[in-house]
Amino acid sequence: MMTRYSQPTEFPAGSKPRRFERLILAARATLAWERLWPKLWPASGIFGLGVATALFGVLPPLPWPLHALILAGFVTVIGLALYFNLTKFSWPSWQDAARRLERDNALVHRPISEAQDSLAVGAGDVFAEELWRAHLLARLQSFGRIRLSWPRSDLGRRDPRALRFVVLLLIVFGVFVAGSDWSRRLTAALGPAAGTNATLDAWIDPPVYTGEAPIYLSKSGSRTISVPQGSILNLRVHGADHLPSVTVSGARFDGTDGEYSSQAVLTAPIHLRVRASGRTIGNWKVTIIADQKPTIAFASPPAVTNRQALQLSYRASDDYGVVAARAVIRPHGRKGAPIVIDLQLPARSAKTVSETIYRDLTEHPYAGLDVDITLLAVDAAGQTATSNTVRFKLPERIFTDPLARALIEQRQLLASMGAAARGHVVTTLGALSIAPDKFYAGQDGTYLALRAAYWGTKYADRREDFERIEDLLWQTAVGLEQSGLLKMAEQLRQMQQQIAQMMAQGAPQSEIDAMLQRYNDLMQRYLQAMAQNAQQNGVAPPDANAKVLGEQDLAALLKAIQQLSQSGDRLKAMQLLAFLQGLVENMQVANGSGSGGSPSDNQALRNLGELMGKQRMLMDKTFRQSQGTGDPKDGGPKGLARQQGQLHDQLGTILKDGAKVPGARDLEEAGRIMGDAQQALALGDLGRAGTLQKDALDALRKGANAIAGTRQGMGSQSGQDPFGRAVGNRGAGPGGNLKIPDASVLQRARDILKELRKRAGQLGRPKEELDYIDRLLQQF
Repeated sequence: MMTRYSQPTEFPAGSKPRRFERLILAARATLAWERLWPKLWPASGIFGLGVATALFGVLPPLPWPLHALILAGFVTVIGLALYFNLTKFSWPSWQDAARRLERDNALVHRPISEAQDSLAVGAGDVFAEELWRAHLLARLQSFGRIRLSWPRSDLGRRDPRALRFVVLLLIVFGVFVAGSDWSRRLTAALGPAAGTNATLDAWIDPPVYTGEAPIYLSKSGSRTISVPQGSILNLRVHGADHLPSVTVSGARFDGTDGEYSSQAVLTAPIHLRVRASGRTIGNWKVTIIADQKPTIAFASPPAVTNRQALQLSYRASDDYGVVAARAVIRPHGRKGAPIVIDLQLPARSAKTVSETIYRDLTEHPYAGLDVDITLLAVDAAGQTATSNTVRFKLPERIFTDPLARALIEQRQLLASMGAAARGHVVTTLGALSIAPDKFYAGQDGTYLALRAAYWGTKYADRREDFERIEDLLWQTAVGLEQSGLLKMAEQLRQMQQQIAQMMAQGAPQSEIDAMLQRYNDLMQRYLQAMAQNAQQNGVAPPDANAKVLGEQDLAALLKAIQQLSQSGDRLKAMQLLAFLQGLVENMQVANGSGSGGSPSDNQALRNLGELMGKQRMLMDKTFRQSQGTGDPKDGGPKGLARQQGQLHDQLGTILKDGAKVPGARDLEEAGRIMGDAQQALALGDLGRAGTLQKDALDALRKGANAIAGTRQGMGSQSGQDPFGRAVGNRGAGPGGNLKIPDASVLQRARDILKELRKRAGQLGRPKEELDYIDRLLQQF
């Protein structure tokens, strides 16, 4: 019988022992491994070397470009090795597997592989084909145990130096070194991501004026943050191998050596995302709390006090605090320059303000004119708000002298109309200065002032020129109407504002006590002057139902103000001080007794009073200059030295005109000290200059007291108040609706303040407690 051979793919139908099928499949797998495994070298060795490198943690510390380059090199070399080795690879066939079994079992005459042979003669004959299958099956079943040998690889031929075992040892040792961290090390090595080891510190600083604490952005906290408008975003990335990125407009990171920082001002809502080498290390949504504009309005219509001072009551508020408030006054229907008055604030960045201020504008050219008053409030963000405009007639000083009234009218025209009023004013001044020998006999100074104003107005071309003429007209009119009360009242107002400002800014209590003493001294002189003026000119009897204040009432008010300030309740102290100033503004005096003096003494006292007021103002300027808050218009220490020199010259004139007045020795000592103060200012020694100015002021006060002699002050008689009326007529007292704490409450407040200061000095306490105590002390 002849057979025909064909390439077998499986056992013929009816002759498929399962045992041989499994053996053929195993043999094919063995042959495939024997063919493939050698071709994977050296790609498998390179891959193993990369795994060992990752387990030892070599790649992550490298700069990310080098890390990426090494990874790319590994992938490229492995890919090329696989490409060149696997191009000729072929999977083993059924025939290859059968021959492998025959060789492993030393079977002759191909008993397994011939299973796919077909009949050469008898094909199609059912009996012949059945007989052939029975023959094949009998042959296969006749074999005993068929074995398959273990795979045999020729990898040793491709790796004669056995480098594969070195790679295996490195991997084993790497697993031992990495321990439980092996998975993270493998992950870190697979991507050159600086963000894998990078850390982020992120926080937001609200604007200082809000008083809010910084907000730390935590990964475990809320992902939505609300912050005030204008807050500053701070980002710090540590351990980054390259420049991180942030999704905030206008923000970028700067830095080197793995440390990067960025800042941005937040003005609109943002989705904040910080990434380092493709990995997000921070993700938050930030919403903005808009800063509302401040509000301001008149608490009551503008009014005039009995002393002809402008009274303005206002209310202002802001979500984070009002930092400045002003009153802008413009002449109604005219184009004159506005008057800008800084309104008093009880504290820095007060959220709600309700205050009353007093200003004497009787010396201003707009006095007596209809004006438009608008209030302006400013918050710390620079936002402004205005109130409704109120039309009001400014109080004016009443001049009884006809020429003085005429000069004031011309001054008003120049201030409110400027150059447009030049022709009218020049004509009027020319008419007023006609026939000096007839109308100005013995008044050469007045005539010369008129002519100077005439020529100055005629040729003035700048606003500064008109202002000098306005000042000359005012001084001339005031010279025609003698009065000293107005200046003293203005000094009281300025001093009250200075004390309130010192309380609001947290000045030391010793300085506030000194200012209160000065305020008390000036108020006593003011009341004495009021009594003397009433004595000389006569006043109408006061209302029988009016409240009467005694000297002890004023002293009690000042004592309460001082105690409130010492106990830390400076806001109430400022309110009580404003209440006292309101009483002073509306005081009236009855005829009282007093003693006169010689005309020369009276004139010397008036001149000394003016000089002391100027010296006190210069001392305040020196103090502000030493604190760095001086007015640039003063010209710094050199400018203050010139002003001190002018006051020294004025004192010399007083001594020359009244060489024999009492207290001349004290005045001479004051002159010497003023000269030393001038030298100290010229050298820039502001601290020494301030001390000398205070000594000079004390010497001037001694000289003035010596000139005053035995004059009696108001209310010095027993059983009478400062206005000459019986104490028994005293009314309900000055308290009004303002509650003054009693002594026990003030003492308790002082004890608490003392204990807080004691604990603030105990550095061993927790930082959180010390910070809290510091915040409490800032209230005082």
